[in-house]
Amino acid sequence: MVHHRDIMRYYSTKNPDNSVSLYEAVTHSTAPDSGVYIPESIPDIPRALFNNISEMTLAEIAYVVGSVLFGSDIDPAKINDIVKDTLSFDIPLVKIDNNIYALELFHGPTKSFKDIGTRFMAHLLDYFRTTDTGAINGLNVLVTTSGDTGCAVVDAFGGLSDVRVFVLSPKGTLRHVYGDRIHSLPSNIVPVEVRGDFDTCMEMARKAYNDRELNRHLSLTSANSINIARLLPQTFFFFHAYARLVAAGENPERIAVATPCGNLGNFTAALYAKRMGLPISRIMATGYGNERLWRHLNGGISTLKDTDVRNLGNNPARINRILSEMPELSTLVDCHTFSEQDVASQIRDTYNRSGYLMDRNSAMACRALYENMHFGETGVFMATAHPMKYADKLEQILGKPLMLSPHKSQNDSMQHRNLPHITTISPTFPALKNLLLEYSSNTK
Repeated sequence: MVHHRDIMRYYSTKNPDNSVSLYEAVTHSTAPDSGVYIPESIPDIPRALFNNISEMTLAEIAYVVGSVLFGSDIDPAKINDIVKDTLSFDIPLVKIDNNIYALELFHGPTKSFKDIGTRFMAHLLDYFRTTDTGAINGLNVLVTTSGDTGCAVVDAFGGLSDVRVFVLSPKGTLRHVYGDRIHSLPSNIVPVEVRGDFDTCMEMARKAYNDRELNRHLSLTSANSINIARLLPQTFFFFHAYARLVAAGENPERIAVATPCGNLGNFTAALYAKRMGLPISRIMATGYGNERLWRHLNGGISTLKDTDVRNLGNNPARINRILSEMPELSTLVDCHTFSEQDVASQIRDTYNRSGYLMDRNSAMACRALYENMHFGETGVFMATAHPMKYADKLEQILGKPLMLSPHKSQNDSMQHRNLPHITTISPTFPALKNLLLEYSSNTK
């Protein structure tokens, strides 16, 4: 266990000798050797937490978990402030069947689970700015997105002093990334359209994080789950889910959690939570069978390879490190893949049975529970986005209009307005590098 007086170090997944402080890990997200940072040790949650966790609020639970994770670097009172500012909204647990629950992570300002991690990171950077930990002077955040991440980052980082945010997105996705906020973006947000797909954006950003010349000229970090400050607060979800299930009278020794996976951030956070001592019985990771890693992965996680890092934001390297240190965790993990037809069927079945509406990613995790829970288990899936964000698709799946159209029509009407200036670049790393250097030189 890491005691409060010890300063936590964060080392590269490629070389344990490359260790840095929390400040350096957050403001430089990737190591010089192109690895990503992980804590040098996973601190244990005090066992006393579980004696009364069912009576604790979301903020109280997050404060305890956050103090264990960051308490060696940040004053506990400040952690409490950061947690309260981050979690100014509820994360309700909703029962949708006899032994299946949804943990709704989408009640933040941009209606996505990503509000939690991005808001925590933004408040942490603001803390660094106002302390002698390390003065933030012209920090540049580069984030790739085709939707929810961009919304959350703009909301969390907009107006943050001494921080400029470049939001890299595929051309044609503006209304999904910004919604109506595109017309009133804070001055520190720089929207950049790329004439390429999302994987191209990720590859360009990966090269930027690791380019030595670029990093000599400007401080550059990420707000995707590659950044440890974006990732670790996602452990709060799983402790909170456990607490609410225990409060609901469910068996605390037979709780399975399921999460949809894109870049494996929530899956990685679930493993960290389990490693810290959260007494859940199983973890299910779910994805579309035709996407990236998932087309090769079903069942266990023995086929998880570092070669998938490039397309998955480097979280596989973190996962492999956790499993190498605690191999028994692999027996608690199931990975499941589904087709678009499977997901649509789950949305219809759940809606017709209980009236509960969910987006397609959440439906993957829900289906994993229905198909794979063991006898006596209670399951909770991470509902990661508000269904109103995907009203068009849901109406197509259900074959009828939903009471979500006001939000949808506002977004749709955006395409008919005159948009502000948007920087558009070719799908090449030199184009991105030149853009970043140009902004850097203009601010000197």
